[in-house]
Amino acid sequence: MSLKIKVMKFKLKYLSKLCSPLYFTDILRKEGIKVGEHTIFYEPFSQTIDRQRPWMLKIGDYCKITKGCTILTHDYSRSVLRRVYHETIGEAGCTSIGDNVFIGMNSTLLMGSTIGNNVIIGAGSVVSGKIPDNCVAAGNPAKVIRSLDDHYKVRKDKTLGEARLYANTFHDEYGRYPTVREMGPFYPLFLERSKKKIEENKINIQQNGDDDDEILNDFLRSKGVYENYEDFLKYLMNI
Repeated sequence: MSLKIKVMKFKLKYLSKLCSPLYFTDILRKEGIKVGEHTIFYEPFSQTIDRQRPWMLKIGDYCKITKGCTILTHDYSRSVLRRVYHETIGEAGCTSIGDNVFIGMNSTLLMGSTIGNNVIIGAGSVVSGKIPDNCVAAGNPAKVIRSLDDHYKVRKDKTLGEARLYANTFHDEYGRYPTVREMGPFYPLFLERSKKKIEENKINIQQNGDDDDEILNDFLRSKGVYENYEDFLKYLMNI
């Protein structure tokens, strides 16, 4: 084992809060786990990624593994069977996460579980078996709640009302409406489609585990609900 890997492992074990997600990804890759590009592990010190069988774990591109998640590649419950039946029975299963997957906080992926591409796993879920492509799944055991297309429509229908709630709650707390920048991810509703406007308003279009150029180009090609922020404020004030 190289000195660099030893240092990274030391940081992860004893100085975990100083260990960046990039360090953690390096450790997983060096140990033989396949981790795709632009995949990010949030607060890796809070996570348990089973590295006992690195060749049996594969994580795709653009995945977001959030705080408190556990991903397993083995199952030591065989120890119970051994004591009762006096026989050691081995177990194995490939654990796989596809591309563009979001794993909600404190979720667990059991040995042998498979998650497809473009999947959202709800917080606190326990995944066992196979979750197909293009869906939202949650629960214990995790089950498909709806398709990704249906989830997209639900989120599109709710976003304007949630933007209004966000801005009005801000106003109630601070006595003023938020700036364009303070509206965060709601900016596509009202911001004029130009890179100049993004720069003028200091909008942070970056999203961890995503492609910044693609985000910008998609925004420039899209169409807002309002012509500008002033029209959105009129909506908030029912003018």
